[in-house]
Amino acid sequence: MLNCNHQMSNIKSNKIGLKESTSLVVGNMIGAGIFMLPASLAIYGGISIFGWIVSAIGAIFIAIIFKRLSNKIPGKSGPFHFTKEGFGDFSGFFVVWGYWISILLTNAGLAIAITSYSSVLIPSLSSKSISIFFSIFIVWTIAILNNYGIKTAGRFQLVTTILKVMPLIFIILISFFVFDIRNFTPLNTSTVSNFDALTITAAMTFFAFLGIESATIPTEGIKNPTKTVPLATMIGTIITIFIYLFSSIALMGIISPSDLATSNAPFADAIEIVLGKTGKNIVAIFAIIAGVGCLNGWTLLQAEVPKTLAQDGLLGNVFKKLNKRKVPSYGLIITSSLVSLIIIMNYSKGLVGIFTFLILTGTFCALMLYLFSSLAEISILIKRKEPIKKFAIPILIGIPSFLFSFWMVIGTGKESIFYGIILLIFSIPIYIYYKKNK
Repeated sequence: MLNCNHQMSNIKSNKIGLKESTSLVVGNMIGAGIFMLPASLAIYGGISIFGWIVSAIGAIFIAIIFKRLSNKIPGKSGPFHFTKEGFGDFSGFFVVWGYWISILLTNAGLAIAITSYSSVLIPSLSSKSISIFFSIFIVWTIAILNNYGIKTAGRFQLVTTILKVMPLIFIILISFFVFDIRNFTPLNTSTVSNFDALTITAAMTFFAFLGIESATIPTEGIKNPTKTVPLATMIGTIITIFIYLFSSIALMGIISPSDLATSNAPFADAIEIVLGKTGKNIVAIFAIIAGVGCLNGWTLLQAEVPKTLAQDGLLGNVFKKLNKRKVPSYGLIITSSLVSLIIIMNYSKGLVGIFTFLILTGTFCALMLYLFSSLAEISILIKRKEPIKKFAIPILIGIPSFLFSFWMVIGTGKESIFYGIILLIFSIPIYIYYKKNK
């Protein structure tokens, strides 16, 4: 009995609460994406601000979807079970496979972004071979941290979330003194139409909102998940939207579009204009912290997602083997190896180019989850033969979310759609194999 109580105490003490869960949502969204995206968006000019607004509205709808689903299907490990409940085993496997792929691509992009900002402090990182080694070193350092358990990762996430927000708020305050409205004209500086520019920038900025569902995944490690998960999802999303929008407007008001487009460290370069080299180095340090904190949160999920599939017999048993701290350590090793391989395979492109490609392809794969999740509650209500009156809110929220997600798919572009489809197709033979041998 004493041994059992001690074990229960360890399990309880290893769980995270509302603060850590909210920081997981905020931390997974606010990362190197916001620090690198302005350079990718610069060729479109001020219209990218409207892209942020559109993607923020879509993010709110999707956050509501996950809030409602986590209330309707409590105690389940997030997206896989939501989609499975609504559309069956294969659909669940398909979207979570895409989501897992998007996490691996995102983590590779985050490691590259961290390296990009680190080059401000360590010029030798501009060397391709050294930058590859450094990016992979970051991936494995964070993997080792996550191997010590969700409580350690959660605490680390809370600290880094607070630290990463500081330079973004600082940028907003500084912009009041040096804001130049001329940087926003003409509104669209690209060669495409306003609608196409809005579509592309909305898809690119939506990458920064990936992580809305973060708190719904490691539910086994969360205290009172029925209450904590929905609340953390909504609070985290709203906090992130305000920070993204105002910091992006502030940055564009400080640095010209032409300088922004060629910058590997946009926020650091913007601060240099106001505070010089010292200010640039300080912001670079905070941006690195932001990237590391974000990578920490996504590394937790990159092992949790295949663990969920393995527990359902749809992936190898090696992914569900846990160490004494209840961490899928073998899955962590395998997934970190895959992220390292992605980095090596893509380093022929420039830092901004590879970052843009990875975020768009990762966004495409993740959007499969949002497409299905948008309609999951409607499907569940149909299966349960619920009365018509219960369909009103799910339809009013679900249909716009589905249409928004489909629009974002188009916005990711032909190249990302092509490579994304190839990566998603692998899910079919894998599902058939494990289903047959289950």
